[in-house]
Amino acid sequence: MKLQLHDNPHVPFYKRISYLYIPAVFVITSVLMELLMFALMGLAFPRAYIFSLSIVLVIATVVALLPQKWLQTTVCSIFVGGQVFVTISNIISFNKCNEIFSLETFKTLGTAFGAAGAVSLNLFFLIFIIGLLILYITAIVLIMWFCQLPKGYRTYQFRVLSCGVLAFVSLFSYNFAYVSLPNYQQSGYVNNLSNQKFVYDTFSNRIANFQTFGTYSYYLDNLVSLFGGKSEAIEIMSLEMSEDFQANKFALHAEEVLGEGYNLITVLMETFERQAINPITMPNLYEFMQQSCTEVNGYYSIERTCFTDYLNQTGMHVLGKEFWNNYSHVQAPNTLAKIFGRSENVDYKIEAFHSTDGTCYNRNNLFVNTMGFEKFNNYYTYAEKDERFAQEYAMNSDELLFTRNLEEIAPADQNFYSYVLSASTHSINNKKYDMRDYYEAEYEYIEKAANWEALVALYPVLASTDTLKVRTAKAYLAGTYSFDKGFGALIDYLKATDDEVHPGKKLIETTALVMFGDHYYYANPSTLKVEKNALSLAGNRCSLIVYNPRAKVAHETLGIITQAENALLSTPDDCGETLNRFTSTMDIYPTICSLFGIQTDQQLTYGRSIFDDSPSIGVAYLSGYVWGVNPDKGYIENTDAVDNVNGGPQIDWQLWRTYDFANYNGITLNQTQLDKIAPTINRVFGSIFLNSKLYAQDGFEDLDKAYYRLGSSTII
Repeated sequence: MKLQLHDNPHVPFYKRISYLYIPAVFVITSVLMELLMFALMGLAFPRAYIFSLSIVLVIATVVALLPQKWLQTTVCSIFVGGQVFVTISNIISFNKCNEIFSLETFKTLGTAFGAAGAVSLNLFFLIFIIGLLILYITAIVLIMWFCQLPKGYRTYQFRVLSCGVLAFVSLFSYNFAYVSLPNYQQSGYVNNLSNQKFVYDTFSNRIANFQTFGTYSYYLDNLVSLFGGKSEAIEIMSLEMSEDFQANKFALHAEEVLGEGYNLITVLMETFERQAINPITMPNLYEFMQQSCTEVNGYYSIERTCFTDYLNQTGMHVLGKEFWNNYSHVQAPNTLAKIFGRSENVDYKIEAFHSTDGTCYNRNNLFVNTMGFEKFNNYYTYAEKDERFAQEYAMNSDELLFTRNLEEIAPADQNFYSYVLSASTHSINNKKYDMRDYYEAEYEYIEKAANWEALVALYPVLASTDTLKVRTAKAYLAGTYSFDKGFGALIDYLKATDDEVHPGKKLIETTALVMFGDHYYYANPSTLKVEKNALSLAGNRCSLIVYNPRAKVAHETLGIITQAENALLSTPDDCGETLNRFTSTMDIYPTICSLFGIQTDQQLTYGRSIFDDSPSIGVAYLSGYVWGVNPDKGYIENTDAVDNVNGGPQIDWQLWRTYDFANYNGITLNQTQLDKIAPTINRVFGSIFLNSKLYAQDGFEDLDKAYYRLGSSTII
């Protein structure tokens, strides 16, 4: 018999509040699901979770007012089901592509599950989620079966009163938490974008918002932002960007500037540590670099690959975490591809080449639609493939990437700009995989007695008793050897092939190469020789190598010659140059611009050419992790917190702060110096947020004033 409160004034208290049981189970389940998700993602629990908890309590309050248990169960189950959906999506997205699910697009989810399908996915985490769901369902069934909701006028009054108190507490805690957030501060030289109020108000950094405030707050803010309820970051910054073109000044000598008529090959060396370049597994790159290239000793990058694509094409950083999904339709007029495409006197063939299937990061759309490449050649466009790689990874070896595309990468009958993205050293070669079946010849070469002895001397990890470390190191070195064989084939081809556009010249004399890593081997930083901590950039240098055919070098017997002339000698001299300077990914674009005489607007390209005497002040950015220069230690790291597990600096959700910057020698900046570089810092933020504003406008019309052109030069 159902209990009527007005018929029996002595109803036990636990029965009088039974309408709170299902909402309580919902609250407990939501909090446990949140704890579980962040633990499985390897992230700290949101430090401002009070925002999400307040929303959960408001939902529970509304549910408690519903008169029927089945209504309560239905509403709570909808929210729990939604939380389960985003929890699974976020775990897979974050683990596979360092992304989280958002309401703007379901492409994030598609990317995550697409990446999950391309590699083996450990679904063990589902056991914990399923276990929690079983507990939730069991609790609901028990409540539905045993706990009748008391009815009656006085009961409902009591319910309304108690729920009103709960709602007041929930809303008060939410507003109090918001008011307590650090106030946004902006002065002449400090723009601190890492504070919680700025992140909350603008929804400008999705992952920062998610990790700071939790699931319910994140998706509520996400929804509000879709309807224009969040301020644009550009409005809060109130930056004044000059409408006048403010030209950069580059320091490269005029006789070494290339300009129209010269070709360009840029090579993104995926997951490429500087330590990987050695004379055993990379003899071609090692020798070419020593003989005819300029290498930057001090290039650090922990960019995500897609961000490296965008940075080296535009000179501007990407705001937010879903550029490749949300903005692949946006037109960016000042990419390198479009600048070469606008050459007034030379018809350039402009294509990109990648040894994967190209689905990750939606690269085909980005490269063709946004960046302006004529074609994106992926794994499936090759004339010849190795199906061993396609079966599990939808990728190919870098040796095949180069050798199957030599005439496409560097056509002899036409000027070209080619962007090559490698893959053999990608993090897919991590401890879970033994790549011997795929790199059979590479493993055989590595394990030859003389080679193995030399490699062990270079990389002591190969002598470790830890089989996982040895297996990972071998896989990575096999990938480097695959890349090097392909790169060697390209160099031989450039040296041997006549440039039909410029008779009497070999392609090596008319083609510049710029090679750079996107990040170190983050999947297992102990693979090779870590100079410091696994999370420290000081121990994870990448490679930045520039070959300028017109650059002057001092030959032992021939005097002053060009790098191209040296490269064509039967026995080239070691004329390579090393620049000791701090450099980051943002410096690649201005370096290429200075190399080819492309004039840029300093408001929108905030990096520094490696040929410029001005020191770089850049930082690197990976998955929302942003590093600044430590003035006291002279290298780049985030020092806001300590990672108790690894005993080193903890990666935090920081954006740039002026006080973090110092030059490569680690000299602490004083107030005068800070004030002096303020315009540069403001340009950094200006380019980021102007960039964001242009995304929102679905175009880059405001950049028409900066219509960059390729410089003129004569091939001699």
